Amino acid sequence: MIIKNYKYINLAYTAGFLIFLACVCIPIFLKLGIFVTGIWFIFSFFITFSSDICEKTIQKELNKRMSKIPVPKNQIFKWRRNRNIGYAFTDLSKGTIWICSTQTKFELHIYFLSEFKIIDESFGKIHFRRTSNTIRENELREFVIYHY
Repeated sequence: MIIKNYKYINLAYTAGFLIFLACVCIPIFLKLGIFVTGIWFIFSFFITFSSDICEKTIQKELNKRMSKIPVPKNQIFKWRRNRNIGYAFTDLSKGTIWICSTQTKFELHIYFLSEFKIIDESFGKIHFRRTSNTIRENELREFVIYHY
């Protein structure tokens, strides 16, 4: 079941691309020459695409939003692995797992742990798969949580 929608977090990728375009267009509009434009291009390309600045920004915002949820958090999982970013926690008093990640398109999902079975727990990840065949719209059939 979807509780909240944090799809605005994806705007970090758009903001990074706009910063890249601005850094490339400034020397072109100022007519600074090919060499300076090339240096600005390489610098902005490295900052925007080679570093993980967008992923760090997304993870900070996700951590901030998830920590504000007034639910007891028994075990917290936070991950940033390649382009997969997420936050999940369990509420053992209710028997639920809360997950918000790139797998859910940054929508906060809540599921009963009894609905899922752990099919793989190795190499720093836990792979969950739904045991029942009835899946409503926008629900996950399976998901992966990374832990370190």
